This record gives sequence, C-alpha cells and structure tokens, in this order.
Amino acid sequence: MSNVKNFGTLLCVLNQNNLPSTSFITEQRNNILAAEKSINLLIIHHSEEEAERILSLLRNHQIAVRPTRCTNEEDLVGILERIPLDLVLCQQLQTDLPCQTVVDHIKRMGVDLPLIALLDNFDTDLITEAIDVGATSYCTPKLPDHMKHVILRDVKALHDRRKNIILSLELKNTEKRCNLLLDSSKQAIAYIHDGMHVYSNQSYQELFQYDDFEALEVTPFLNMIAKDDIPRAKQTLRDINKNIMPEADLEFKLATSTGEIFDGIVNVSKATINGEKCTQFIINIPSVDPEVEKELFEIRNKDLLTKFYNRTYFHQLLSESVDAAKNKAGDSLLMIGIDEADRHQKELGIGSLDLFIISIAEFLEEKLGQDVVYCRYSDSTFILKLKTSIENAEKVADKLRGLIADQIFSAGNTSVNCTASISVTQLTPQSESDSDVVNTLSDNLNALIEAGGNQVKIFDPAEEEKQARAASKAWIDRITDGLENDKFVIHYQPVVNIDGDEKEHYEVLIRLKAEEDQLIYPQQFIPVAIKYGFITEIDHWVVKKALDSIKTSDNEVMLFVKLSHQTLTDAAFPNWLAEQFKSTGVSGDKVAFEVRESELVTYAAQMKPIIKSIKATHCKIVVEKFGSGLNSFSILKHFPVDLLKIDSSFMDDLGNNQENQQKVKAIVDKAHNQGKQVICEFIEDASTMSTMWKMSVNFVQGNFIAEPSENMEQVE
Repeated sequence: MSNVKNFGTLLCVLNQNNLPSTSFITEQRNNILAAEKSINLLIIHHSEEEAERILSLLRNHQIAVRPTRCTNEEDLVGILERIPLDLVLCQQLQTDLPCQTVVDHIKRMGVDLPLIALLDNFDTDLITEAIDVGATSYCTPKLPDHMKHVILRDVKALHDRRKNIILSLELKNTEKRCNLLLDSSKQAIAYIHDGMHVYSNQSYQELFQYDDFEALEVTPFLNMIAKDDIPRAKQTLRDINKNIMPEADLEFKLATSTGEIFDGIVNVSKATINGEKCTQFIINIPSVDPEVEKELFEIRNKDLLTKFYNRTYFHQLLSESVDAAKNKAGDSLLMIGIDEADRHQKELGIGSLDLFIISIAEFLEEKLGQDVVYCRYSDSTFILKLKTSIENAEKVADKLRGLIADQIFSAGNTSVNCTASISVTQLTPQSESDSDVVNTLSDNLNALIEAGGNQVKIFDPAEEEKQARAASKAWIDRITDGLENDKFVIHYQPVVNIDGDEKEHYEVLIRLKAEEDQLIYPQQFIPVAIKYGFITEIDHWVVKKALDSIKTSDNEVMLFVKLSHQTLTDAAFPNWLAEQFKSTGVSGDKVAFEVRESELVTYAAQMKPIIKSIKATHCKIVVEKFGSGLNSFSILKHFPVDLLKIDSSFMDDLGNNQENQQKVKAIVDKAHNQGKQVICEFIEDASTMSTMWKMSVNFVQGNFIAEPSENMEQVE
C-alpha cells in the first residue's frame, strides 16, 4: 500500500473505533521519516529543459528530490494513484494541464498534497489567480532563494500534518488501552468535571456502594465527602478550576451512599476523557504502615539505580510545570548527557557501568542539593528541574560541566574520567507540552555531543543567527589555516575496472586535519568554503596534489578529481591547468574531472567553453550523480562526456530493489549505446556487487571493495 493510500486510510479511521494496529502505525511513522530525507516531487511544466533547470536549482540549494514530470491529465491520474507524492510544482502559464485541473484531481482523490504555482513573475493578477484555483503557495524560479524557502515550508507543513495524524491515532490507541486498564483497576478511580462525575470504574462504585455508574453520573463529588470536610473539598475544587493542582495527596473523611464514614487519601491529577479536560481522582485507603506506601511510591516513580525520578513520573511533574508557566516564565531545565556513552559502556561492562551511573547521580545531588527535581531520563542522560532563571541555570550548567570534567568517578574497582554536554532551557508561556520541551532539549543535546561534547548551550532562537556567524568565522579560520599551513590531505579510493585494466584508477578525496590528527570530512567544510569563496583555491590545491601523486607513483595511474561549478566556470582555469601539466610533466589522459549533473544543467552556458578547453588537454570528463534529473541524457548532447557516475540514491539496497535495478540497467545500456562508460559508486555489500556484474557496469567503487586510504593501494 502506498503512502498516499495509507494516509487516506489513517484519516478515515481517526473518528472510528476500529483502530489500525500498532505495527501499521509504526510503519507509517517510518514512511514519514524516510520521506523527510527526499521529496517525491511532481513537476508540471511545458518545457522539459526549464523543468530540469528548476530541479538543478533545488539540488544546488541542497534539496534532495525524486522528480516526476507530467504534461497531461491521463498521466496525472496514474501518478497520483501510483506515487506517494510530497509536492506538486505546477507552471501556471501553460494550458496542457492547468493548475485548476490538477487541484481538482488532488481534491477528488482526497490526497493531502501541497501544490505550488510557478509564476513567471509576481504580478498581482497572477498571484490572485493562483490563490483562487487552490494553490497552497506560489513562487518564481527567477528568485531561487525564495523558491527554496517556499518549498521547504510547504513540505515541512505536510510532514507535520502527517505526523499529527499518526500522533492522533497513537493517542486513540493509548486512550483505548488506558480505558481498559481503568476499568479493570483495583484502585478506585473517577473523572470529575465541574464537580460532577463523568466516569468511574467498578472499584470506585464498590467503594462508595453504588450499584452502577448511572446513579453516580448525577451525583456531585461533594456527596462523597463527609460533612466536616466539605468546606475543604469545595476549596480544592475551586483551586482546580483555577488550574491550581494540589502539590500532594489530600486526606479526607469520605462517605458512602449509605452514610458510612471512612478515611481516604485522594490523589488528584489532570486528565482528559473523550477529548475533554477533566480531573482524575484516585481514592486510596490509608495503609497501616506508611513505610509500605513510601516503598510503593519509590518502586512506581523512581529509578531503582539512582533513586532519581523515572521518566514517566518526571513527565507528570513537568506537565504541571508547563501549565504553571502559561502566564510567566517558569522553571529552568538542564538535560545532562554523558559524552562518549557508548565507549564507557563498552569499556566498563554492564555491572561497572551501573556503579558509574550511581556515582554520577550522587555527585549531582551532592553539588546541587535538595531544591532540585532530579530525573534519570535514559541510560546516560539526566534532566534537572530548577526553580531559577535561565541566566542562573546557564551559570549552574557551566559550573557543573567543569566539575564533571575535573571529577574522577568510581565504577567499582575502576576510576573513570568523563565529560558531559548540557542543554539548557526555561519553561515559558510558549512551551506547548512536556514532550515538546524534552524533545527540544534532546535535539539540542545530541547536537552538542555530535559537535564534540563537553559543552553547555542555551538554544535561544534570538541568538541562533549570532551563533551561526561565530561558527562560520571559526570554519573560515580553520580553512584559511589549512590552506596556508598545508593541513589539507588527500585520500584515495580505488575505482575498479570490472573488465580488467593494468592501469590503476582512484578517486581523490579531500580531508582537513584537525587536532590530534583527527580528520574533518568535506561535507563539514565544503559548504563554508563555497559560501565564503575558498572553493576554487581548494580545487586548485587538490589538482596540484593529484598531479604530484601521479608523477611520483611507480605505477600506471589515473585519478578522478571532483571540481566545483565555481572552478568550471572560471575562464582562467584551463590555462592554469595547462601550466600544471607542463610543470609536472603529467599528461592529461591520466586525469578525469568530475562535475555534478545538476551543476552541468544549471551552468551549461558558462561551463561549455571551459570543459571544451579542458578536453583539449586530453583529460576525461565524468558526470557524477547522473540519473537524478528528468531526462539526464539530454544534457550530454552539449558536452564531450566520457564517463557517467550513477547517482548513489539508486544503490540503496540495489540487490533487492527491482525498480532501482531497472533504472540502473536502462542507464548502463543507453550509455554504452552512446559510447560512454559507467561507474557505480557506494557499493556497500556483496549483493550489490553481484548485481553490478550482471549489468555490465565498467567501473565499481565503494567501501565493500576498499575504503579510502592515504596511499594508493589497488584491490587484488
């Protein structure tokens, strides 16, 4: 069943009692997560060339798309039924398939699918017309930055709506299970709204000696209270109506329907029933032994290892704190994550790891005292709730981070040094729910740990722009230092000729040295290099190193070198390249330059003379990420291309994915018919490698064959 049909089914069952299974809902949640990585895009445009240009603009803005093009109504119906689309881009000024027709078919199928009208310009009449026909948004390819933000906004809104459907179903499933638990619980439980019973379970009815709920339904809760305690009970109900919940259990004299008086302990908490807000009352008969009650509370609500509150109970407390912060800023929260937790677990083992966690918990309590609410949220993550401002919370967090780094913790017979990352926030009137607050803390903490750990950060949206600028400056300094002090290095990954060839082939991959000989990968620094104009200098550095490697090699070697569009549109590059060949004595036929398909489409006019000049030096030209466009072969008519490197998205589980196999085979066959060789990269398993043999691919590359290394080492 496609995503489209699945979501249609989910929408239909939202208001029914027949809920889909948990596994089905989980499958749909996974589908959403997969869809967020790449947008299934339908583009409706009269010009295939212009559609390709728009797709290239999107990819150049780092928007991953799986495109489909459509020009007639019959194809549209088939696509809507067959493909789980995320977005439609529809050219407004075309008559083959008007926006109105597309919108009508989307509505007829009941598909939640945003349609963005592609306007020639922001003329008021065009905008009004687009809105009138039902377009979700509008943009023009003439303003690519604006188009990027419109697309990302509409797709995010779609994914959010899909997530809300899943959450609603999960909530209904949870409520159904809760109702079963309530009905069968031995505890006396009732839900009260405006002082009246709206639900009670069998145990509650038996405790107060009512035959069934019908009699209780018209009975105020105050009828359950003995005469002397009614004033206090009334005040409690008034406080609840004002959103003021009791901080502890309440002791009341209670009365049965026959007038029998008994002592009861009433636990009060917020609840909902059938979507309506109410208050849950749990009635307990006082235990003879208070120690037993305390022990039961500890077992239910605390982590048995650290004696901190467990996740479930902490969420109850946090939910109350979120509600209390609706009018003004409330408590501050620290989420503390132990850096390199996996390494500690592997080195210590389960037994010693538990002792290590206990040692950390005791340390936190010793340093911060009893005025803090402590929670062990996961194996190596703690949340602390403090009654203080965000400024003070940040100071506490920073001091705590330093103390943890300086402390030697005990883990049985082992001593452990560790560092921690701490994410800080404060509850405000904008805090939506306890889950949202924790998710934000968790996302921010993960970002800190991935960035190296041992950090404290308040993720205030107002500060993010300033922080981004500071981060960019740090990268600029690092890149400048790398270029000036030769801190860039190149690694080589074998590109194996399946047909057999005495010449060795490698792809050149750049890395940047960090502290302690750690390596920084290009996806981290190349975007900054492009943004701030370092990319051509880096390209030149890589070309020089590649030619030096060829010159000093004892073997017959050919290297594949990636070039940016900035270099391939630089009119001075061919002459510079010719000088490098002359000074090193390396011939051009030992080098193949790679250019992305999307950049070749976008900058075709500027690149054409440059690539022609490069070919004059006998270098080969490779189009990488090939096959990602609507009609990838059309661009090859304009360029002297030698090899095609197929887009890595087709390699995902290729051994089992028949659709991708068919697409790859079609590309290989057509390329061979045009006299071009084909490279398949990202070969990660034996199944994919076996498939390559059957498809007559010329070259293969990937970690399954050989990982990149500092030396040129050919695969035997």
